[in-house]
Amino acid sequence: MVLSPVTPVQDVRMFLDPPFRAPTAVAPNGQAAPDDFNKLFPHLPPFAACEPTVIARIRELGKRTGLMDALDPRVTVTNPLAANDTETPHPTHPNRNPDNPNPDMTVGFTFLGQFIDHDLTFDPMPIRCGRTASPNLRSRFFDLDSVYGRGPDLDRLLYDRASELDRQAPVKFFVDFDAPRDLPRTSQLRAVIADPRNDENVITSQLHLAFLRFHNEVTDHLAAQRAGELAALAPAERPRRLFELTRESVRRHYQWVVVEQFLAATLDPAVLATVAAAGPTVYTGAGTQKIPREFQVAAYRFGHSQIRPGYKLNVGFGAPIFDARVDPREEDPNDLRGGRRAPRRFVEWDTFFDFGTKEVDPDTGAVRAKVKRNKRIDPYISSPMFDLPVGPGLVEPDDALKSLAGRNLERHLQHGLASGQDIATALGYTPLAAADLSELQPLGFESATPLWYYVLKEALVQQQGTRLGEVGSRIIAEVFYGLLLADSRSYLNCPGWTPDLPRRDGSTGGGFTMTDLLTFAGVA
Repeated sequence: MVLSPVTPVQDVRMFLDPPFRAPTAVAPNGQAAPDDFNKLFPHLPPFAACEPTVIARIRELGKRTGLMDALDPRVTVTNPLAANDTETPHPTHPNRNPDNPNPDMTVGFTFLGQFIDHDLTFDPMPIRCGRTASPNLRSRFFDLDSVYGRGPDLDRLLYDRASELDRQAPVKFFVDFDAPRDLPRTSQLRAVIADPRNDENVITSQLHLAFLRFHNEVTDHLAAQRAGELAALAPAERPRRLFELTRESVRRHYQWVVVEQFLAATLDPAVLATVAAAGPTVYTGAGTQKIPREFQVAAYRFGHSQIRPGYKLNVGFGAPIFDARVDPREEDPNDLRGGRRAPRRFVEWDTFFDFGTKEVDPDTGAVRAKVKRNKRIDPYISSPMFDLPVGPGLVEPDDALKSLAGRNLERHLQHGLASGQDIATALGYTPLAAADLSELQPLGFESATPLWYYVLKEALVQQQGTRLGEVGSRIIAEVFYGLLLADSRSYLNCPGWTPDLPRRDGSTGGGFTMTDLLTFAGVA
């Protein structure tokens, strides 16, 4: 990593190194690391000090078998949905892994949310008290740099070079024709993609592949639709123009899905409507040049509570999301970790997003919807997430802190985040009462609660877990709209723009959803 006083604030530093070299977390030669993160509420005091006694209480809250552990039934390859089995409830507590009754919140939203997160932030800094400054290895905009990298001129490894003799620059992504259902990989099964975290699990890996194929299909569509415009250019200029037209179209349709489908299903409708109409009031001006820690460390990690213990990817394969007991050298392990290639490791998307597909219930013979509901938003985290395996975006081999909940909570101390109650007050909302958080009383956090836990409990108290509550919704709406409005190329800054690609039913105009995107990409 090369750092200098003239380094742009949002340079995509990840690509200053070869694609598969680990990003440097600490600047060399005593230089200060760039700080690409800020706070929405820098004037508020931390909810607690980053000191040993508090760390011990935080680890108690985030430990396996602790308060946040859903204590799921054993998930196996033969029963990947065991935690959702209401016929055999847990012997000592109610089901902590219930379906989300929100009809718009299907199980695929968890992984769409993760994909969006990887498009906005990549913080390489380890968890350590006092280490608050760190670079963001993403551009911070909704521009899919996690997919495009720096483009075909600088990151040619990501692009199809089959026709290199016929054109100056490739315009499509490379997809391995010998394994069209998988990401392109090296001989050591490293995914050849712009962000290695998108190979963390099979589902996110398959979603990244869908975006590669979506770009390629949009390329063919626009090559035909804009043939006259392209023909008027010099031959050497045509590939570059076609690539730019395609990337712009892909980005805007993706941004539309993010706002009109993902946010609409996830946030408190009243909060979303207010921010959409009036614009952000907290995340504004120069503040939008950085990503707020309240968003990155806390509010946007709400999706971790929606991860199921296991998933059925297709009719022939389902497994735990992660199983730390699996030998990491297995070529086709019985869990859903990424970095593997096998015929059964693919996703049938009509299980994850609502295509209207029906299936027969094998137990009753009744016809039912094939799509699965998402998990409720609440403070209970699926048990496999308390013992994360080694992998990109997960934990390093020598990292002793393997609880996802524990890692999230310790970051609050690292960055001195204010309590959920103080932030609610600062936003003009009535905070949750101490009685709503009484389970935290033994740990002393019922009146000054870590923001992530507060956001999860707020969703349960205010929305019964169907969507986020006021504070969680406001932080996310402020940041999403703030970033989109700060990007001159986003669809919000193009008055009158609406999706123009053909939808699943063949129509154009009027909207665009993930089912339309996956259909157009040819993966569903």
